[in-house]
Order: sequence, then C-alpha cells, then structure tokens
Amino acid sequence: MTSAVVTHAVGNMDTWLAGGDVRTKTFSGFCSGHRIFRHSDQDRVSIVFEDVDLDKMKTILATPEATASKAQHTVIEPIELYIEVEGGA
Repeated sequence: MTSAVVTHAVGNMDTWLAGGDVRTKTFSGFCSGHRIFRHSDQDRVSIVFEDVDLDKMKTILATPEATASKAQHTVIEPIELYIEVEGGA
C-alpha cells in the first residue's frame, strides 16, 4: 500500500465541500483514510489518500456512481494523480 495525492479544480467550492459524506463512503473502498486540502486562492483541492490500493481506486472511481458523483459535486477534469515515491527525499 502507498500514499497518493489527487488534485483537481471544482466548479463550486461550497457544493464540492458539501459532498464530504459521499466522498468518505466512496474512498473507504480503496484507502484507509484521506485528508482534504483547499487551494488558498483558487477553486482547487488536493486529497491525500493513505494506504491506497491503486487498482481498487481506479476501478471504484470509474464506476457510473462515481462519475455521477463527480458531476454532482462539480469536479473539473483533469484529475491529477501523484503516487508516493518510496524512499524519496
């Protein structure tokens, strides 16, 4: 398992933030926990995932339910994925 960071823009920050319960339920299928970071000047967020199963992450986030949730919560593509570099300093 590894840590990962996802970064993307949102169309409406209040709408996106209100979807926290849905995100927690979805993300629990592929990670042990997550933390949200909000850009200080733009409608962009970064999500840090702990103990991620990357194969499960890709599968779950590609489901019709997750796609509908992204639209409902105003997620704007592209979604950038950064994967932890083991031993990186």
